[in-house]
Amino acid sequence: MRTEAVTGCQGAAPRGVALGFTAWMLFWVPVILWAYGAANFLWLCNVAQFIILYVVWRGNRLLLSSQAGTVVLVGVVWTADFLLGVVSGGDWAAFTNYMFNPDNPLLARATSLYHIGLPVLMIWLLLRMGYDRRGPWLQTALGTAVVATSWLFADPERNLNWTVSPFGLEQVWLPEPVFIVALLVAYPLLLYWPGHGLVLLLLRLFGKR
Repeated sequence: MRTEAVTGCQGAAPRGVALGFTAWMLFWVPVILWAYGAANFLWLCNVAQFIILYVVWRGNRLLLSSQAGTVVLVGVVWTADFLLGVVSGGDWAAFTNYMFNPDNPLLARATSLYHIGLPVLMIWLLLRMGYDRRGPWLQTALGTAVVATSWLFADPERNLNWTVSPFGLEQVWLPEPVFIVALLVAYPLLLYWPGHGLVLLLLRLFGKR
């Protein structure tokens, strides 16, 4: 069964890239612990960073592919929303409005800029290692576990992965358990699988160059 969309070589990232990303994680993790606490690592994009850290050293193509949809699609939307916030002084920012909240430490907000660079790293790694078409299925399984965990164990005020207030809007339409089930269905349909479609498009575009 063909599992790759773009030819690549299974293997770890170049040592310089692995060391550079490791240095970033060694900086980022303490900052997040200081500013927001360990629960903040349950955000899907933050989980993706830990998986990428493993991949750059061990070279697991399937694990890398499993995070591609979230990293790339969220990164594109996050960057666009952030730029709208920049030109409007924060007024037009939707889910990046925390970047313009002075109550949040500036250093912690600055680390969120990884959403701009991480999609570039992801596409580069996929072009190098190859893309595994089983990725969306694994991403659905991992994402379901992470979202369910953030709902069951995290402080509801944190609204991790929008399990309480999607897009910051109070959820009053459905009983909470029903909403969570709907959310677990919506994430694959609206994020993981469309994200992987975008990834495949980019891989075919840049893989021909």
